[in-house]
Amino acid sequence: MRLPFVTFALSVLVGSFVLSAAPVSAAPGGADFYGEPVVGLEAYAPGSIVRREPVPQLDVLGSHTERILYRSADPRDQAVAVSGLLVTPTRAWSGPGPRPVIAYAPGSYGVADRCSGSSQLGLTTTMPALLPLLAQGYQVVTTDYQGLGTPGEYEFLGRIASARAVLDSARAAARETDAPVVLYGYSAGGVASAAAAELASTYAPDVSVVGAFVGAAPTDPVLRVDGQDGSESAATMLYTIGGLIGAHPDRAEQIRALFNDRGRAALDAAQNFCTIDALTYGPLRSEDLTADGSSLGTLMAGPVLGPLAEENTIGFTAPVAPVMIVHGVHDASVEIEQSRLLTDRWRAAGVTDMTVREFDFGTDLVPAFDHPATNVAAYPELIEWIARLVTQA
Repeated sequence: MRLPFVTFALSVLVGSFVLSAAPVSAAPGGADFYGEPVVGLEAYAPGSIVRREPVPQLDVLGSHTERILYRSADPRDQAVAVSGLLVTPTRAWSGPGPRPVIAYAPGSYGVADRCSGSSQLGLTTTMPALLPLLAQGYQVVTTDYQGLGTPGEYEFLGRIASARAVLDSARAAARETDAPVVLYGYSAGGVASAAAAELASTYAPDVSVVGAFVGAAPTDPVLRVDGQDGSESAATMLYTIGGLIGAHPDRAEQIRALFNDRGRAALDAAQNFCTIDALTYGPLRSEDLTADGSSLGTLMAGPVLGPLAEENTIGFTAPVAPVMIVHGVHDASVEIEQSRLLTDRWRAAGVTDMTVREFDFGTDLVPAFDHPATNVAAYPELIEWIARLVTQA
């Protein structure tokens, strides 16, 4: 165990949620890193790193940080370049076997390209969350997801797209070592981690996935929309619709026809939102945005959106590796019913090695912290759980 490092990293992580310090300047050298086409991308194997640049400003806890571009495949099996970060501790790994890899799926900072996790904006949250993992000596690789920061459509919470982005990031880190890989995701990242756990054995059987952490994940799109409707962050429910349009451009007009003029304007505006933009847009009631006055949750179960929502619902395929699910009882951003339903679905699918933790902080937390608080509180047990998995690998 390396718990002294955990204690230090946790204190830094907690501070990152309490303080509003400006992020370390780590903007890429130019937009070309993300946008310049990669010649012959199809010829590269999935997970191949096709572009990289050092980010010395982020060399924390004795690590070497690179911004990377790697090859993945979209749900239609077309090659796409995905960006992310690769953070490698410089001290030698003292545990058994090769240095383990944490394939980290960031939560959502928004759906505009400027919100990607490896960009300056996203790094404010990404890097502090990696500290407890780096403190253990693990290599950490993050993904920005397909089409977020890079050319192409970003399929927000898309099951296949996000799973492939995570699994190919793991390939990028572990390709030459056959290292044990732990999938890690919280909130929207939890959706990607859960999806990757379900698809690992079929899409990436060469990746040695030994476990998946799934924190406060909105794995049911219908429940997510219902939970956001009318809230201060209601504009984010439109991310889901934008993601479905991105995944199915041939159905774009059919989907947009479900909205009235105000709804279509809000949908268009939301596609350029980062978190602050969504919060300042103000509360929305979906009944005021739809053409027939139905709630968006109702439409998500209807003939147009229903089949698409079902395709992106997680829980009906059993992961082959152990999973840990955590959630806060009073989480106002992602309701705990999401994790309870995922647990039930995975058990019904045959999952037996599943650790489930619910955290009850009471109702006195500042609303802005009731969602990320569980991510912090789960770290001590999570770090021990990961250590057992990689030791047994």
